[in-house]
Parts: sequence; structure tokens; C-alpha cells
Amino acid sequence: MPKPRMIEKVVTDSGTECQHSTSILSDQHTNKVKPAVVKKKLVKKSLRKVHPAHTINGKSKASSYDRVSNSTCKKAKINGKSIYASIQSENDCDASSSVPSLASNFSGEELDSSESVQIPADDESCSYITEEECDAKETEPLTVSSDKADVFQPALRFSAFSGVPPYLNFCLHDEKVVELPWIIRRCLKWKLSTITPVVVRKTVVNSGFRVIKEPKDWIGTWGKHMKSPLFTSILEHQKVNHFPGTFQIGRKDRLWRNMQKMVAKYGNEEFGFLPQTFVLPHDLRLLRKHWSRRTTDVPWIIKPPASARGTGIQVIHEWNQLPRKKPLVVQSYVKNPYLINGTKFDIRLYVFVTSVNPLRIYLYENGLVRFASLTYSTEMNSLDDLYVHLTNYSVNKHCEGYVANEDANVCQGHKWTLASLWTYFLGLGVDVEAIKSSLSDIVIKTLLSVTPALNEMLKNNVANRYSCFELFGFDILLDSDLKPWLLEVNISPSLHSTSSLDLSVKGPLIKNVLNMARFQFPNNASSLSKEHLANYISTYFKERVCEKSSESDEGSQYCHDPSCSRFDLSEEATKKHEFYENIVQRAVSVPSGSCWTVQNQGHKVPTDIVEETNILDGLTRDDVQHLIETEDELSQSTGFTRVFPSVNSERYFRFMDKISYYDMLLNEWQKKFGCLGDRTLAIDYLKSHHETTKLS
Repeated sequence: MPKPRMIEKVVTDSGTECQHSTSILSDQHTNKVKPAVVKKKLVKKSLRKVHPAHTINGKSKASSYDRVSNSTCKKAKINGKSIYASIQSENDCDASSSVPSLASNFSGEELDSSESVQIPADDESCSYITEEECDAKETEPLTVSSDKADVFQPALRFSAFSGVPPYLNFCLHDEKVVELPWIIRRCLKWKLSTITPVVVRKTVVNSGFRVIKEPKDWIGTWGKHMKSPLFTSILEHQKVNHFPGTFQIGRKDRLWRNMQKMVAKYGNEEFGFLPQTFVLPHDLRLLRKHWSRRTTDVPWIIKPPASARGTGIQVIHEWNQLPRKKPLVVQSYVKNPYLINGTKFDIRLYVFVTSVNPLRIYLYENGLVRFASLTYSTEMNSLDDLYVHLTNYSVNKHCEGYVANEDANVCQGHKWTLASLWTYFLGLGVDVEAIKSSLSDIVIKTLLSVTPALNEMLKNNVANRYSCFELFGFDILLDSDLKPWLLEVNISPSLHSTSSLDLSVKGPLIKNVLNMARFQFPNNASSLSKEHLANYISTYFKERVCEKSSESDEGSQYCHDPSCSRFDLSEEATKKHEFYENIVQRAVSVPSGSCWTVQNQGHKVPTDIVEETNILDGLTRDDVQHLIETEDELSQSTGFTRVFPSVNSERYFRFMDKISYYDMLLNEWQKKFGCLGDRTLAIDYLKSHHETTKLS
């Protein structure tokens, strides 16, 4: 297979490509909307051309260009007032870096537009509807629709299991869901943060949410990692995009410390995928001793412990080049990277964790391949050139030699999709499946290194398991032997989308992440909203109608039930947990056909308890609830591979200090049904137990 051809660079002065597009202003209507896939196009109104931002008489005029990641202004009229909605250009932010919010000068202001997802910088440039005004209105606010307004996705989706409240359905950033009646969707509020990515804002707005800077109440948010005690303020119907404590792998110094503990326990052969690292100033003497044993022609890479986007990174080879007065991570430089067209590259993997206990890890099948802009060199005099040695897009986009790539299916330019890299490797006869297996292994082991700490922080700071999910960005470097090395883990990976290639990866990623997170209507919605929700479902989804409990309001059966996701257990479940977690110290595979069983490994089992038992025997209501959540989540995992639990996940149990009951449960479930592409047997089996536990 010929090597990929580098295309000729065609960029603007700023190093990015800009395109203008249009929007459609939809007329306000009060007709009842029946869920459907196709709806007649709304009448297009004349479009107002948007010009670059400028200032006149000290007043800012909002404007910009219109790619998802670039700044856009739309105009609509509400009650005679002109409304502009600006989409801010988002920085390429990873880890804990933040982007200043254009909404920082406003409080409680919101946008009700299908493409209006941010507040302009100057309050004199626009007029707004506040949350109080919007909630007081009887009529539905005007919305702005996209060019795909004639194709609508369902606003709701339902579980395979009866009695489970419906889930809110998220569409792609350039699609739109059927609009629910205003009295129902008025409670769908998304809290805007200073780093909420544009592709996330467009996705949630087009899925029926209102994006608000400081709402009185909200359902979801996408923001920076919080200190663990702040998670206690999350209400039972709210979701945030982080787990407490993930800085344990998000910070480069903490990542190394946790990995070293695993190396000490299980050896370098299992956990030696992170380059040798020293954390300064603590390891300064150790580094000096190590440095003196090596020649001066050996490069080292130095990084701030909590930075992102290539900030503060240097490649050095002399001791006197090492900064002394600030915390640093000094890492052995991988000198023999695998090169394509003579340039160095790394891989951005997207890893989605939906639960810590049980641990459920999904690996996105696509990702990004990011190239250094200039030809790689091992010469010491090249170490100062970051365009040779760093692969960060935020660094290389400023290089004159950087070549953008708009085609997600072509191996060209300095950014590819991961799918394109696999195609390229297959053409060279590379064993791609072996690389994928190694990548999954690194992801699982990295997360296992911090699972005990995450579990502890989760129990101490979060009220229920519904509240958290997290998307990670794992940065991987392949050496000349195609061995993968973990460079770092980002707990707020960049979702910046400057090109169609970025959008082809990140658009479906966000849609599926939000659907797998399983958002539901809040249980604190008004009685009127619940009543209308019940009427809506009884009208359009008659087969999904279910009875409310005697003590609850009509419609509450279609809202999130916090009792299903709390950590407290029934007496029956507690006894079962104690048996498997305490009496049975270790879970092991035994040759018993397709059935996974557990045996006592160190304690005498009471005589009234069988010596060998299957964990799926006598499923409790709590067991069934966890398995329903797992199956509903798996049904939305298009584009993802669940790597834990998986067919071979049992082999990772030896890296756990204590195997949790839920990990045993899901492992057995995976052994019984995991190899089936069709989940019908698993769902039917679980349905029968679901009905039994409801009656008990």
C-alpha cells in the first residue's frame, strides 16, 4: 500500500478554515406535535448575513463564522425584541484547563433556540428572556431550527423492560428531536459551564434542552472537575460528567504514583506501559542519580503535573536545562517512535466510564491520530523545536507546515481518524487486532489502579449512582516495535471541532455518551408537567403506559425514581453481598461448563450455606436493577466496545484488592450472555426475574 499523500496546505492567516452557513427561523406554532420521523419543512424566512465582530461607539456587535466550533450569531424576535445567539469559538482544552465563558456577565439568563447555545459577550448587543420570564409564559418560546429541520428524531426512547421510566433521547449536533409540548420540556434545563464544548451545547439544545448559565434547577451539565466535597450538592435527579477523585489519573504526578504502586505489586511486565517518570521536587535526588548513569545525549521530556494542550512542555538533554523552582514531571523520552511519512504521531483514545461499582468501561472505536508538523529528528539540536517532538494539535496548528485534513476517510494532512490509521496499518500487514488488545489492556489497568480510591470518594460524596459519568482522553504513543506507551490521561478531553473530520468523530461520540448516560425526566417536575407527560405517553405510546403507585402523582411513574439508584440495600441483598464479598474472599473460575461459580478461599463457610454457588441464583431486586441499567446502557453503545466487563475480564480480578459484589455479578452475566450479539435471550431472562421481583 502506498504511503499516504500529504495534501497542499490551504489555510487562512489564522491557520484554520472558515465556512459560512445559514440557518432557518421557524415560525412559532402551537399545534400538537405527534412523534414522527418526517415532518414538513417550516417556511424559510430571509436570512441576515453575519459579519465579523467589531465595535462601534464602544458597543460590541455580535457576529462570527459558523462552524460548530466557530462563533455564530442567529437572530430571532421574541415579544418584539431581537435575540442573537452566539456560539463561542472553543479552545482546544484538555484536563483541567478552562475556557472563559461568554456568559460570565449574566445570571439566570437562558436561550430557547434549537441552535442558540451561548450568551454573547456584551449585554448591549442582544436582548434575552430570563428564566423567570420564560417560566411565567404560557406560550412556547420561538425556536431556531437547523437545515435538517425536516428530519426529526424521537424525543423519548424506552427501556426493553416494563416499568422503567422513559429516557430522554439525544440526537446528533446537526439533527433535531421532535419537540415535546412546552409544559413538558420546560423542566429540561442544562447548566452551562465555562468549558461546555460547543458540540455538547448544540447536541443538548437540539435534543430539547434549554442551556442556562445559572439555573435554579437543572438536569445535566458538562464542566470542569470539581473538588470531591462539592459532589455532595448534586441532587438525585442531576447528572455531572465527572466522578469524584479522577484527578488521581488526570494529574500526571498522581498517575505515576498510582501506577508505581501497581508495578510494585504485580511487576513491570503487567504495568510497565508508562515511561519512567520522576516527580519533582520530591524525586530530585533520585533523578540526579539516574541522570548521572546515562549519557548527555539522552532526551527527557518535562511537563507541569496538571497542565494541558502542550502548555509548559519541554524536551531537554542537559541537567542545567532543568527548572528548579516549580513542581514538574520529568519523563523518559521515547526515542524510537513509530513514524509515518517521517513524522511522529500519537493516538487520542476516548474512554467512557458509566459506573465505578460495578466498573463498566467502554472504548470508543474511533478516535484521533495527531501528527507533529515537521520531520522527526534524533539530533540534540532539534529538541527545542516543539513542532518536531510534540503532537498536540494546539501546538502544531501554529506551524507554517501544518496541513489540515477535512476528510475523515483519507490518510492525509496532520490529523487522521483512528479508523483511517487502522486502514493504513492493515495495508502494511500490521496486526491491528493485537494493537487494539494492548490498548484495551492499558485502559483497563489504568482505571483499576484508581478504582479503590474512586469507590471510596463516591460513597463519601455522592448520594446515588445515577449522578455521575465520565469521558476520558487517553493519549498513546506507539514505538517502532508498535508497543503502546501511555503518555497521559485527560479528565476533560478536548471536544474542539474545527473541521468536518473532528465532527465526524466527536459528534456521534457525544450523542452516544449522553444516551448511554440514561437521562430521565426529573422527579421534582411540577404536577402539571407530570400530568401532561402522562397524557403525552398515553396518546402516542399506548403500549408503554404503566400504572402509578397509590401514593404518587399521575405522571411520576415516567420520571426518574431515585430509590432505584441509591446505595442502601435491603436485608436480603445485604446478606448476599456479605457472603460474596466477605466470606468468599476471592472469585475464581472453575471448570463447570459455561457457568462461572465462586468458592470459599480462606474462611470456613457455615454449614447451612452450600460450598459452591452461582451468583445469579436468587437475583435480588437490587441485582435486577443493576442488570437492567447495564442492558439499557449497552443498547445505546453504538460505536463503542465494552472492554470491562468482557469475556476475558476475569483475568483482571487478580489486580483488585477486593473484588466487589457487583463486579462478580456482571462478570457472571457477561459469561452467560456476553458473547451474544443479539441480546434477546439476556433480556428475556431478565424480564422474567424483573416481573418476579416486582411481585415480591
